[in-house]
Amino acid sequence: MTTISIVSSQPTVPGTYVLLLMDVVERWDIPVAELLSAEGLAIEDLLRSGFRLPRASFARLIERAILLTGEPGIGFLMGLQMKVSCHGVIGQAAMVANTLGEALDIAKAYFSVPSSDLELCLDQEGDRVRLSLTERDERYRLGEVGAMFLLTGFVSMATVLTGNSLKGQGFVRFPKPSYTDRFAHLIFGPLTFDGGFNGFVFDSSILDYPLVMADPVAARIAREQCKEELGRLGGGRSLVQQVRDLVFDEELGFASMDEVAEKLNVTPRTLQRRLQAEGMVFRELVESIREHHARRLLALRQKSIGQISDLLGYSDVTNFSRAFRRWTGTSPRDYICTHS
Repeated sequence: MTTISIVSSQPTVPGTYVLLLMDVVERWDIPVAELLSAEGLAIEDLLRSGFRLPRASFARLIERAILLTGEPGIGFLMGLQMKVSCHGVIGQAAMVANTLGEALDIAKAYFSVPSSDLELCLDQEGDRVRLSLTERDERYRLGEVGAMFLLTGFVSMATVLTGNSLKGQGFVRFPKPSYTDRFAHLIFGPLTFDGGFNGFVFDSSILDYPLVMADPVAARIAREQCKEELGRLGGGRSLVQQVRDLVFDEELGFASMDEVAEKLNVTPRTLQRRLQAEGMVFRELVESIREHHARRLLALRQKSIGQISDLLGYSDVTNFSRAFRRWTGTSPRDYICTHS
């Protein structure tokens, strides 16, 4: 029997994932109760707003579904069913972003809400982009069914969001199962097994694909809702990591300490005191985030130096250039040239 290992120190998955599994299993005329009863679940539980269940329970449901249907490739079929709306406020924010690149930035920033076992990474080198799902703890390595569910789901959602068929190359960390040839057409290009990561490599031009439901006003509202959710749940991360996630927004720039404290439901003084207990000062944390995003945005070459300066909160390009030279020993323009 095919098994999966997608358990974590914060082991929960959305109830909507189980609804996807139910939709697939019903194709074999298998009663829903036969799938859910062993885990003590009812459809009413899954439909409840915000319901989540332990990943270990979800893994057992997957194994039972494979046993009942005889279909080891059930992860592919679930991925085809995945909708952006399955991901709550994160999906809403991604859906109304301007471009696929912006939607991925949102997903990257808030992917850990509220679980922290997987990290969505987006790295660009030249005209190629690597999108990967990275386990924060190797003890809970993403198995073949979980990987194919999420990766097929990404392709399905991105196609719907952009109205375009995506092209690239898929990678998975596990050996090739015998059943995968039947589903190869569901990945948006060649699939490499025993690769170094679970994810995709594609041309950076894909990031500029406009979304069919782009709405700047709705996007701003949805991103604020994501931040509130992030602050409320914490997701098992340190306070420093929570502040890192909340203090900077790709479109809105930096939040003040008062704004971050409000999202975390603490006073600014308490926030500062708790940061100091973790060996960090708010001002120094903001400075390190500015450096990180300055390097990243310049390397992406999607915004001008002036736009990056404004986004990072500098009064003019001269001040930004001075700070960047202090961090790196080179000017922003020279940095772009060396990373082109």
